[in-house]
Amino acid sequence: MTSTRAELAPALPSPQGREGWGVATTGLALLCVVLTGMGLDLFFGLTAGLALALVLLPLWASSVRSSRWISWTIVLAGIAAVWSVWLTVWHSDSRTVSTSGLLESVFVVLGLACGIGATLWARGRTSVTVVGAMFGIGLLLSINPSGGTFAENPWRFGFSLPVTVIVLALAARWRKRWIDVVAVLTLAGVSAISGGRSTSAILLMVALLVVWQSWGRPASSKLGALRTLILFGLLAFGTYLSVQAAILEGALGESAQLRTELQLSTSGTLITGGRPEIGATAALMAESPGGFGGGSLPSMTDLLVAKSGMDALGYDPNNGYVENYMFGTGFELHSVIGDLWAWCGIPGLALAAVLLIFLVARTAVLTTGRAASALLLFLGVKSIWNLLFAPLESALTVLVLAVALMAPLVWPVRRAAE
Repeated sequence: MTSTRAELAPALPSPQGREGWGVATTGLALLCVVLTGMGLDLFFGLTAGLALALVLLPLWASSVRSSRWISWTIVLAGIAAVWSVWLTVWHSDSRTVSTSGLLESVFVVLGLACGIGATLWARGRTSVTVVGAMFGIGLLLSINPSGGTFAENPWRFGFSLPVTVIVLALAARWRKRWIDVVAVLTLAGVSAISGGRSTSAILLMVALLVVWQSWGRPASSKLGALRTLILFGLLAFGTYLSVQAAILEGALGESAQLRTELQLSTSGTLITGGRPEIGATAALMAESPGGFGGGSLPSMTDLLVAKSGMDALGYDPNNGYVENYMFGTGFELHSVIGDLWAWCGIPGLALAAVLLIFLVARTAVLTTGRAASALLLFLGVKSIWNLLFAPLESALTVLVLAVALMAPLVWPVRRAAE
């Protein structure tokens, strides 16, 4: 007889990838993973990874059905991309339209959907370790040594993320928690020395969650996941306070100390002081809850509304940053949630909410089941942070990898009739 059961499956090497046509398709899947990690822009947001994923769509489309979370995410992303076009047309009478901005918003959202689908397909043909390492290689190849920020701090603005993903992917191969802890703490130390405040805090939190998994037995109950979620929140708050205190004592260097003191004096908290775009997002949402469209250029009214929201947090918005970066060529609210809402309206906000719920829930479930490697924990926590505090385009690659590797899969299991 034949039956099916749902398994939370860390992907194992598939027999399909061992010979003949399977070898070629596995190679194409891994090439798509590398290109997705690179994020090489070809045309107004159309990346090489997205282009190849679209070509390979007939090969990976069926793999999306292995996860309901993935299916809903891709459907919502498709709706959001269409909605971005509709919103732009709707607002075209009152706002100037940028065709390049519209194309970029659509391609970025499609890149999220297709990147997740293609990476999930690669995970089913190889393993979490291989996909993570290849994605990390793509991130490494995306480094621009001629960039100004890279020259200022090569680790923080170049090697930090690629090396972290590669090292943690390789560490996951041995499935030894002490290896994960050593790797994470080493990376956290390097990031702290280089002034990476958020990265070092995230890695420290990951190390604590890996150690916590060594205690007790695996559980799968909703109550257990809720307890883990509470622990997750307490650890996040405790890590935030501890890292802030260390920075103010000069543990991360004078530059980080001065930046932190300035941000605390600005608004009273490190988060709102360092991310005043939160105020702009809240003010714009209250003024125009339906969003604007990826191709709509901000009006003077939008600019004044955003500045008022930032001013309410104690931030002085009259310094060129708001006009040139946030609203110079479109809406850039410095958070995945804010960008998706501004570009794609309510469907974009719904997509962001689904991604946030997915990442929080999966991190809690995997940790409760003692099945979360340092790689998955890092990707989960990093992506949650990015949803709240990082621009969509820069957060896209990590978000794609996190969702594809953390998704629960439904695998058909055949049992012989007795």
